[in-house]
Amino acid sequence: MSGRGRRAVLPPPGFQATERIAADGLQVTMLNKEGFKRVFDFAAITVPQPMRSSLARAFAAQSMGWNSHASGESYWRSIEIFARFLKAQGHPADDLGDLTSATLRLWRNNHKDTPGGREALAKIRTLLKREPRLAQGLAAEELARPVPKKGKPSKQSYRPSERGQVLLAAERQFRAALLRIRENTALLDRYRSGALDPDSRDWRIGAILECVATTGELPGYPDKEGKVYTRAEGLLRGKNGGKTTGRLFLSRAELTALAVMMTDRYGWNLSVYDRLHVPVMTPSAGERATVTYEVLVEKRRSGEGRWFDTENYTDSGADSPGRLITQALEATQHGRALAAALSPGHDLLMVARNRRRTDVDSNLDRPRNVARCASGCPRPTREYGREVTRSARPSSAPAGPPSPPRASHCSTNAAPTRASTSCPTRTSRRPRST
Repeated sequence: MSGRGRRAVLPPPGFQATERIAADGLQVTMLNKEGFKRVFDFAAITVPQPMRSSLARAFAAQSMGWNSHASGESYWRSIEIFARFLKAQGHPADDLGDLTSATLRLWRNNHKDTPGGREALAKIRTLLKREPRLAQGLAAEELARPVPKKGKPSKQSYRPSERGQVLLAAERQFRAALLRIRENTALLDRYRSGALDPDSRDWRIGAILECVATTGELPGYPDKEGKVYTRAEGLLRGKNGGKTTGRLFLSRAELTALAVMMTDRYGWNLSVYDRLHVPVMTPSAGERATVTYEVLVEKRRSGEGRWFDTENYTDSGADSPGRLITQALEATQHGRALAAALSPGHDLLMVARNRRRTDVDSNLDRPRNVARCASGCPRPTREYGREVTRSARPSSAPAGPPSPPRASHCSTNAAPTRASTSCPTRTSRRPRST
């Protein structure tokens, strides 16, 4: 029952909780708050087999109170440090119950002087306290000693002058990205509305941007070995070496610059951004030229039941608090649209393009699934957000507003050779400089 005497909601019939430990006793499955799984394989830990099973059981028991994969990964790194320490001893104990006070004292002395070592000490101490065989004796007395908190701080705040320089650099970087995406978005809108001459250079660039917006990649073709090639870079870059896919998407560095500006403006910490949803627009009372954003901020360290907080910011001018959110929505519009198409149901605000066409699936040893652009060119799918999306958009899905009828410029013959595919964005001659 709850604190008010209400009965808890029962799970649906046939519900079965996910097994945390596999049958071999070495794989621990953890679920975060969103329901995504993360498997930790203790078979890779360089300790004897009985100790692996004991560590896996202690890890699984401790994970009952976790709701984030970050917690599991931090404990996992501490276990790897502890395993390397035991391996360096030459004759490590076979199981946790065989650990001696001398071994634990040496482990403490070797790691108490660094911030990372003290973190590993605290986490391993928490796991070892769950071992019944270490509940008494000299080893238990060694574990009862608190972890020292002294030591030089690993982080130091910026001075006011340094902070101003960091903020100025972030503003310049994000401003350049916003102007770049804004200019290419206007060109893409003109292409989609049919306002460009099909024989012009802008029309060819618009065709490439259409493919980039719908697939996240430049139009290209795979060779016999599965590698994808394209000759569209020359048309997009020009003689000044401009951006290619970055014409419509933020890079990770530019997204970091945006987060720096938001931290300075709104006071959010780093854990907010990977769960920050798209703000909701609400009408401003008595105003028509302004817009108010309702931002749902998730603060997981605020205590149970107080994670979510709603903050309102109004965009009423250049220096208003909501202007930065308006610019963030404009800079991420194409990335969010593509992410929503590849993974429906996700509406995260902070989106960047962080994959390359040369990325290979480590499990399949081949390029990732293939989608098709509006002209029919095969394109690898992308990965956005925190979860991997394998599904490819069907080639018949509309890529945007309907364009006026025009002649087809992309055809594929039956023979799967490089010469059998033609596309207006792949040309053997160099474009004329303008």
